[in-house]
Amino acid sequence: MSVTVTLGGNVAAIGPAIETGIQFAKQFGTSLNGFCAMPDPASAAVYITGAETVMLGATAVASMAKAQDDLVHDLNEVFTKQTGAAGAWLQASFEKQVGSVALHGATRAALSDAFIVPKEATQSGHALNPVFEHVLMESRLPLILAPSKAKASDTCLIAWDGSPLSARAVRMHMPLISTFKNVVIAENLEKVRHQWAPVCEGSADQLTEILHEQRLNVERLKLNGPVSDAVLNACDAHNVSLAVMGAYGHLRIGQMLFGGTTSKMLRAENAPALALCH
Repeated sequence: MSVTVTLGGNVAAIGPAIETGIQFAKQFGTSLNGFCAMPDPASAAVYITGAETVMLGATAVASMAKAQDDLVHDLNEVFTKQTGAAGAWLQASFEKQVGSVALHGATRAALSDAFIVPKEATQSGHALNPVFEHVLMESRLPLILAPSKAKASDTCLIAWDGSPLSARAVRMHMPLISTFKNVVIAENLEKVRHQWAPVCEGSADQLTEILHEQRLNVERLKLNGPVSDAVLNACDAHNVSLAVMGAYGHLRIGQMLFGGTTSKMLRAENAPALALCH
C-alpha cells in the first residue's frame, strides 16, 4: 500500500497536504500517491430539447472539460515539484479519476496506509468536502487532516477519554502511531459519557501497555481547562506533529455537525495534523 494525499480545490493551498504526505511516506517507508477525482463533464448535459440546447450543452461540457484539464495539470505540476524536491528516496505517482470524488476517496482511504485531505476540505462548498464527509462520517474510515503548516517531529499525541470512540481512533491509526518514537497520552476522563465511565477506569494504563509493546516512549498528561485549548497547548509544548482523536459528530440534513472539542480542533490554525476517526 501507500500514503495517499487527495488533491483539489485551490492549487495554492495544497502544499501543506503534500508535505504532510511526504513526511508520513518517509515514516512508513512507502510510496506517495497524489490523487484527484473529477465529475464527468458529460453529466452537465442532462436535458436536451432541441438543436440549440444540444449545442449549448456541448459547449458547456467542453468548457468544463477544459477547466478540469487545466486544474489537473496545475495540481500535478505542484505535486511533482514538491515530491521531486523531497529526494530520490521517494517514489511518487499522480492519479486522476473521473466520477464521484466521495466514492473514489473512500476506496483510496480503505486501501492506504494513511489517507490525507487538506484542512480546507472541512469547509462546506470546498471541492474536497464530499471526500472529507463521506470517508469520515459515512464510510467511517480513518483519515488525516493536514495542518495549515506541515510540521515534522518524532512525537504524536493521543487525545484520550477512555471511550470506545477514542479506542477506535487509536486502533484504526495504530499503524501510523507506531511509526513515531514518542507518544503523549493526553487524558481527559472527566468528559467521559456517563454510560462508559464504569469501564473507562484504568483504560489509560491498558493503552500505555499497548504502546509499550510497540516499543514507543509514552508520557501521560492530565488535561485541565477547556479540552481543545488544553490539547493544542500540549501539542505545542511537546512538539507534536500528529494528534489522534475521535471525531464526535453526525450528519443532519446533509450537513456535518461536530461536538465543541472536535469543531475547535478543526478550526484551529495552530493545530498539528489530525488523525481522525468516527
